[in-house]
Amino acid sequence: MPVEDLQALILCGGLGTRLRSVVPELPKCLAPVGDRPFLEYVLLQLRAAGIRDVTLCVGYRGQQVAEYFEAGVRWGMSLSYSLEREPLGTAGALKNAESFVRHDQFLVLNGDSILDVNLLKMAEYHRRHMALATLALARVASAPRYGGVRTDENGRITDFSEKGSAANLSVAVLEDSARINAGVYFFDRRILGRIPTAPPAVSLETDIFPRFAANDALGFPADGYFVDIGVPEDYARAQRELPRRFLAC
Repeated sequence: MPVEDLQALILCGGLGTRLRSVVPELPKCLAPVGDRPFLEYVLLQLRAAGIRDVTLCVGYRGQQVAEYFEAGVRWGMSLSYSLEREPLGTAGALKNAESFVRHDQFLVLNGDSILDVNLLKMAEYHRRHMALATLALARVASAPRYGGVRTDENGRITDFSEKGSAANLSVAVLEDSARINAGVYFFDRRILGRIPTAPPAVSLETDIFPRFAANDALGFPADGYFVDIGVPEDYARAQRELPRRFLAC
């Protein structure tokens, strides 16, 4: 898949309620880490991979995101904005941005986490297998906060247990340590036809992915650095670690 054909959508419209105690006045994706907002690190990762066409799916305090990043000129990127006027969920926000999707395959990332993964290799893996969805699967020491994922020998997802579904999660994470959904996806645009129009809110993790696990979803193992700033403890870890990792950006 040529890099010039790669388009990314970043889901950054969440309310961030668990982070309000430390970041009360900002959307979660603008939480300061070092001398820049967290979302800037995600954009820098995309730019390093040669991906410059990005749509930000914003909601809560979305105007603040647009005022900071504008059209992306400072980063040599082209940014557009898909606004949800009420919480639509991760799948609902993606469906809301359908008119922005210009290619048959596209990348989707969470705006409150970052994973060190080779995006171009992941794109090629997705294209080669003609999957409906390819999920980056990070390895973590403890998965209950995230949810566990199992794959078969061919990389097809056989069990998808989002956070909170403890019955299946215990099985999914005890084998081959813990593989979790890291919030980095390549999708075929056909997936948009499987997402109902919100409201009510629709979640990729709990409403959409479990429907086609074992049929149309692949896992792409990624053993690189991963951090999700959704809770204050991991936000503090990002403060310590991310600026050093992106020092040259």
